Amino acid sequence: MRSWPPDELWQMAKPLMPAPAKRPQGGGRRRADDRAVLAAIVYLAQAGCSWRKLPATLFGTSRATVHRRFTE
Repeated sequence: MRSWPPDELWQMAKPLMPAPAKRPQGGGRRRADDRAVLAAIVYLAQAGCSWRKLPATLFGTSRATVHRRFTE
């Protein structure tokens, strides 16, 4: 999935991604890769499947993360 989405699509979508929120306390878990999240969202749109059917291991991020970032 490293090569997906294509660079052209990624360059168009990258400015639309919300900036990560600043964590004043620091720490926490590393933010999921924006490109992997975009790949999962496009997969859902193309496959027409439900959130529950998303193969999260294929994209390296959880369904909950993809759904939360989609709503952002």
